[in-house]
Amino acid sequence: MRNFLRIESAISRSIRQSIAQQFKPPASFAQKRWYAAPPAFPCVDANEARTARLMANHQGPAIDQTNLESEQAKDPEGPEPAYTKVVSGYKKFHHPNPLLLDYGGELPSFDIAYETWGTLNSDKSNAILIHTGLSASSHAASHPDNTAKGWWEDFIGPGKPLDTNKFFVMCTNVIGGCYGSTGPSSVDPMDPEGKAYATRFPIVSIFDMVRAQFLLLDSLGIDKLYASIGSSMGGMQSVAAVHLFPQRVARLVSISGAARSAPASIALRFAQRSVLMSDPNWNRGFYYDQMPPHTGMKLARQIATITYRSGPEWEQRFGRARRAQDPALCPDFLIETYLDHQGEQFCLKYDANSLIYVSKAMDLFDMGYEALEDLERRRKGRIEGTDIGNTQTSERVTANADNERQKRRQYIQTLASPSAHTYLP
Repeated sequence: MRNFLRIESAISRSIRQSIAQQFKPPASFAQKRWYAAPPAFPCVDANEARTARLMANHQGPAIDQTNLESEQAKDPEGPEPAYTKVVSGYKKFHHPNPLLLDYGGELPSFDIAYETWGTLNSDKSNAILIHTGLSASSHAASHPDNTAKGWWEDFIGPGKPLDTNKFFVMCTNVIGGCYGSTGPSSVDPMDPEGKAYATRFPIVSIFDMVRAQFLLLDSLGIDKLYASIGSSMGGMQSVAAVHLFPQRVARLVSISGAARSAPASIALRFAQRSVLMSDPNWNRGFYYDQMPPHTGMKLARQIATITYRSGPEWEQRFGRARRAQDPALCPDFLIETYLDHQGEQFCLKYDANSLIYVSKAMDLFDMGYEALEDLERRRKGRIEGTDIGNTQTSERVTANADNERQKRRQYIQTLASPSAHTYLP
């Protein structure tokens, strides 16, 4: 630790000396009062210091994951969900057979990390499946195997809206994610050296995520869900679940979700991926044995955070308030310090490749008839001869959906909110 501190101190001192030398005024200007003092860039210094710490923690062929976890910031300021890097406390479902994917690839096998609360009743009719947003793990609430607060702690538990005295509540980490489920950071079973998939991981869709979840339900003997509940990207999954398995979902709740991604949303997620992929440390996705692209991740998260809240909320929460100091080029307005903090908080918690793949799945999601028919055609020619477990065939899915629309009475209620992402506290 002492050596580590000395390394960081030496690097920080070198940075300060370099800045001072670069902006040292000429001797003839020494008496000019208008000459500015050497500028301070604490935001840049913080990023360089994090790079220095990661370099100091580099252990041979790979970054020390324990030290990476120590780099995570403290709990976020403000009413934000407790997104944490979950490494234990979840169950794991392994499916040994291939999962056929919508856009041409397949997973030879896959794992799904999941957590549960409450007790499944004798006829298995009280199960509620929670679908997560892009960066959330299966840890939606605390439990004996993981006592840390979850990202939906206020909603799950005895006497809470998702009452665990009544319901068996489940939450999964999606395929493509990085918190226990198979994703780009998982070992590629076809790689002779046992390396991660990285960007060899196939493109996945929201529908692929849901099919994998229902194979988990099959393994637990759950034929029908009491409710399918999702927030943000989870709202997309919840809608997809009703489309794929209409007879297996009794109720649907989609919070801040969408039936398809709007062009503006696609554009903003493209901007996130672009800044992330521009980080030299991303290395076309093959960074697992070297420095992670933490700078690109921080910037991507800042862009994303802007989309998670609405203009009226920004105005009410921050307005034009500034820190009690002279104006600076680094974060100065409170809304700037908030975005900077959110980026710092996130940049080492989530896998960069997972962010790229999962956000792309959101862009591709489209429940329009033409888009659904195109996906059905894609799968129809490939589904024969492929073992995909108990997943329904495309013909059966379409028939079930048509039948359910014709025979079921439907009740839909919408709630308005000034917040962009209403599931956030």
